[in-house]
Amino acid sequence: MSVTALETLHLLERSYAFDAVAPPVADSEAMRWVGTSLSIAGVSLLVGEGELQEIIETPPVTIIPGTKPWVLGVAAFKGGLLPILSGDVLFRQRPYSGRARDYCMVINRPGMCCGITLSAIQCDLKFPIEERDMSHPVDADFARFCLGGFKHEGRFLAVLDIEKLVADEDVSDAAASEIFSSKGNSDD
Repeated sequence: MSVTALETLHLLERSYAFDAVAPPVADSEAMRWVGTSLSIAGVSLLVGEGELQEIIETPPVTIIPGTKPWVLGVAAFKGGLLPILSGDVLFRQRPYSGRARDYCMVINRPGMCCGITLSAIQCDLKFPIEERDMSHPVDADFARFCLGGFKHEGRFLAVLDIEKLVADEDVSDAAASEIFSSKGNSDD
């Protein structure tokens, strides 16, 4: 008596079904916040997925006279010029002395494209969205640019809201104050 290929397939299927291990149970389809953990001016923060264009090595810059103190200068980037901002001076209002800031995050939004220096890059993280704490205190220098955060490994990581950063008039206007620029202008 010959067995057809189809019958053999059904026999194999039953054999595997009998010996098979139960499939893993999928996690609940809970919403998750996904982003990158990094540090600016020594403060650990989170930046949401898609908020950054990329993280690059801080390129050499050409200084631009007449700009705010947190503007390090411009750098060649993908065939164009990218303003590079010091995260330390922008948020802490004081320069950092020590090891060079090797990396910066590139932000590309309508009205603002720049790189901001980072003090550290940790890793990508995911959190259940319901764990976001909107009332936890945030470092005073970063508070106006943050929107809640998450607890991770015993510490609170505030979420840096790039839209708030881009919308801030002081950040988006890199020109030095009128008093500074009038002192340096010899045409008056």
